[in-house]
Amino acid sequence: MGVRISPGSTVNGVLEDDTDGLYAALTARLKELDLAYLHLVRPAPEAGWYRRIRANWPGTLIGNPDLSDLTTEAVIRESARMLAAGTDLVALGRPFLANPDLVTRLRLGAPLNPVRDRYLMYVGGADGYTDYPTLDAQPSSDSMVALDGPRVA
Repeated sequence: MGVRISPGSTVNGVLEDDTDGLYAALTARLKELDLAYLHLVRPAPEAGWYRRIRANWPGTLIGNPDLSDLTTEAVIRESARMLAAGTDLVALGRPFLANPDLVTRLRLGAPLNPVRDRYLMYVGGADGYTDYPTLDAQPSSDSMVALDGPRVA
């Protein structure tokens, strides 16, 4: 079992007065539960609270990067940024849903399908969930480029 938290998030009008103190205390208590992982939503690797969580969390740390720019380059850049900051695993939910062949696209530097309607994701049915095309179902493109940086294994 693991826990997913969103330090510093302002979704639904949430405001945190003391993100550093709040998540330092929360992480200390979560360590006692012997969890399999701690999953951070849109962590900011340069933030003090992120560095403290990483330093204090003994187990697997999963990061879910902010990918408002859903491009091949952004996915690779933000994933590499998180890994360099000590994240053990990078979660790429929306990019995988919109690109069932995401690993191949990243390896080739191929363009990504945009997320059509994020409100359709995870609600059942194929529309917006399992109906995104793969590269082999699309016309070929000359816009594929070799990207420098970490490669997907």
